[in-house]
Amino acid sequence: MIARLSPSGFAAPRPGSGRRPSDTDAVDAVDVAPRTLGIVLAGALGTVAALTRRKPLHAVGTTWDAQLRIDEPQPDLRVPVLEDRGAHACTVRVSRALGTPSGWWDIGGLALRLPGAGPDSGPADLLFATTGTGRATRHVLRPVRRATEQALTTLLPTQAGGRSLVLLLRPTTRDERPRQYELSVAADGGTWRPVGLIDLQQERPDDEVRYDPLVNELSGTTPPPWVVALREPAYRWARRLGTRAPARHH
Repeated sequence: MIARLSPSGFAAPRPGSGRRPSDTDAVDAVDVAPRTLGIVLAGALGTVAALTRRKPLHAVGTTWDAQLRIDEPQPDLRVPVLEDRGAHACTVRVSRALGTPSGWWDIGGLALRLPGAGPDSGPADLLFATTGTGRATRHVLRPVRRATEQALTTLLPTQAGGRSLVLLLRPTTRDERPRQYELSVAADGGTWRPVGLIDLQQERPDDEVRYDPLVNELSGTTPPPWVVALREPAYRWARRLGTRAPARHH
């Protein structure tokens, strides 16, 4: 039997055969595993928070007034904050994922908030964790003895200028508490390109600011659907926790 063609050129479904699979179906199928893993992680974090009565990850850290200086613009990425030379006031929070004492193995973390660098001139948040720096290892967490003695990347890619983008921070000194980091970017798994420097200037009280890269996206970037599916359950839980808990200072 010859299939009947629709005006679009696709074989029209036979009566009762159901609708033709769409691109949305394929995307949904790809997102199932990340979304499931994200729900499991969110449940685990919620359990830890209920038992410890504090944030399950990065509960204690140091917060700094800082400055991001762009020295080597990257206009091809179409990320406004990276397009021109200049200095940008920002906030940096340095922490350890599990809160172990200094010198113990842990995952180092650094959160960066850039006022005015998000959509509609809102804030933009970027989260970095200690990883490797190779093409594959930049996406693999790396335990360290001190929170920021090694390289930190954004771990999961985002999309910018039609390309896959990862950001890297490297301390410029081997100090236990480095005060300066070199910022680099890599597109499509390529080599790291230096962009500028982040200087930590003045330490301030470590408040309960919630860094959320899904809500506070960096203008010019969009996370892939599978990254959103993986992260959203945990961030949704953190937002609810943040609305219930009063602000605390460490």
